[in-house]
Amino acid sequence: MSSKGACMEKAEAKKRTALSPKLQRGIHAMEVGGLLLQHMAHAGKPVSMVGLSAATNLPVNQVYAYMVSLVRTGLVRRDWTTHRFEPGPLALTLGLRALAQIFPVQRAVRLSRDLLEDPSHGSFVTIWTDHGPTVIQYQSPEAYLDVGLRVGTVLSILHSGAGRLFASFLPQQKLGLMLAREASKGQAQAVHNIDDDLRDLIADIRHTFLSRTEGAPIPGVDSLSAPVFDHAGQMVLSVTVFGPWGNVDTSAEGTLAKGLQRVSDELSMRRQGEIFADWA
Repeated sequence: MSSKGACMEKAEAKKRTALSPKLQRGIHAMEVGGLLLQHMAHAGKPVSMVGLSAATNLPVNQVYAYMVSLVRTGLVRRDWTTHRFEPGPLALTLGLRALAQIFPVQRAVRLSRDLLEDPSHGSFVTIWTDHGPTVIQYQSPEAYLDVGLRVGTVLSILHSGAGRLFASFLPQQKLGLMLAREASKGQAQAVHNIDDDLRDLIADIRHTFLSRTEGAPIPGVDSLSAPVFDHAGQMVLSVTVFGPWGNVDTSAEGTLAKGLQRVSDELSMRRQGEIFADWA
């Protein structure tokens, strides 16, 4: 190779090196902790320390030290009955915050805020998680109104407007599991009477695509909720507007109802008339 060719090759190599991203210095322990969290996420169920050790090729005593720290941060929770590990409250909060950045959720929040014509009204967006209907975005009223909600709050299926929406459109096998959980929390009477309590409500919700609460489950607060569906006709989230009792028009013909229906139509990826083909 000529000296000219060698110089050109060196210059090209230097150019490639300059253009390639530099490997930045990080903290190795955090990267190892990330691998453990990644395995927990992929497992989809509580995992044992032995399972984590096998998946990451780390000694059990080293896994234990990492998990102690991850539990302290709230990223991981340990079940002291089974001694298995699962995502903790901080992981849930981070996950909900990440989901809130997805375009459809951001658009749902923006459109719901446009419906807040009264300073005493607020709104929130709810999705379905393994824990039930969960608040993913919350817009508090300008005027003070204590409703006890925040991002991460899990709502009742039977007694909340958003929960009843999911009860109306969710596959029944999922609904049964969640109702059993509500029963275990001391709501056995409500679950026992589910057919009587929900039959008429669900029929109305499926007809109007709206769900309302008046003074309950939050005393002194009314709400109106609408569902959002994906391309397969599955309900993926709900949009709720709430306010003081008697100060929210929850009628199906009211301005708020029409506004929520417009939001639902705009966000849903299938027209309402097609949705019940999946329920036939």
